[in-house]
Amino acid sequence: MGIGYTGNSINVIDGEMIIMARLSGKTAVITGAGKGIGRASALALAREGANVVITARTKADLDSLAVEIEALQNGAQALVVAADVSVEADVNRLAQAAFTKFGVVDILVNNAGTGKNGTVATLTTADYDHIMNTNMRSTWLCTKAFFPAMIARKSGNVIFVSSVAGLNGLPNEPIYCSTKFAQMGFAQSIDYEAYPNNVKVSVIAPGGTNTYYGFDTGTRTPGDPMLETYHESEDVAEAVVFAATQPPKSRVFMVWMRPMSESLGTGGGSYFKGTAGEG
Repeated sequence: MGIGYTGNSINVIDGEMIIMARLSGKTAVITGAGKGIGRASALALAREGANVVITARTKADLDSLAVEIEALQNGAQALVVAADVSVEADVNRLAQAAFTKFGVVDILVNNAGTGKNGTVATLTTADYDHIMNTNMRSTWLCTKAFFPAMIARKSGNVIFVSSVAGLNGLPNEPIYCSTKFAQMGFAQSIDYEAYPNNVKVSVIAPGGTNTYYGFDTGTRTPGDPMLETYHESEDVAEAVVFAATQPPKSRVFMVWMRPMSESLGTGGGSYFKGTAGEG
C-alpha cells in the first residue's frame, strides 16, 4: 500500500515508524462545541493531536464531548468552559481559562451560530438581535480575545465556520444572511492584519448541513427527510482540519462547500421557509 503525503511528521523510534498527529502540541478553541459542526470539529482536531478548549452554553454537552476526547488516548486534552460567547464577560473568562491552562492558543474556530427563517414581515427585531449577537457579536468578541496574541507571536489560525448564506443573499434568510455576510467581510478585513504577521485566516462556507440548526426556532423539524440529503457535521469538520493543517507557506482563505442535493444558487430557505404563516 502506498503512503500519501498528509503533512504528518514521521519519527522512527526503536526501528518502528510512527506517524505523528499533525496538530500535536497545538491548542484550539472551538465555540459552539456542544453540538453539530462545533462538536465534530473539536473531535476532528483532537484526533489530530490538538488540545481543545470547548465552549458552549450547555455544560452537559461539553462534559460528554470531553469524555469522547479523553477516550482517544492520543494525548489530546479537553478543557470545558461553559459560556455564552455573545457575552463579553464570558469570553474574557474563556480566554483566561484557555491561556492559564495551555499558555497559548494556536487555533480559534468561530463556530457558534443560530438562525431562523422567515421574511421581514414574520421575523422580529428580537430575532435580529438574538441571531446577530450569537453569530457576529460572538465572532467579534472571540477574535478580539485571541487574535492579538497570535499577531504578537506571529503564529496562529482563525477559522470562521460561516455559510453559503454569506456569499449570496438567499430566500427566507434575511437575518441569517446578514450575519454571515458580516462574518465574511470581517474575515476579509482582518486578513490584512493577519497574513503579514504569519497568521492564517480561513472561512468555511458550507451549504445545508444536517445539524440541530433551527430546531429551537421552528425553522426545521427533526426527522425531516431533506436533512438526510445535507452535509453531515463531520464533512464540515474535515474542512476545518484542512484549513488548520496547511503547509507553513500556504493558507486557504475559503472553502465553499455544497451538498449534492443543492445547486450553487439555492439555500435551505427555499425548503425550510420558517413558521408564522410561511408554510
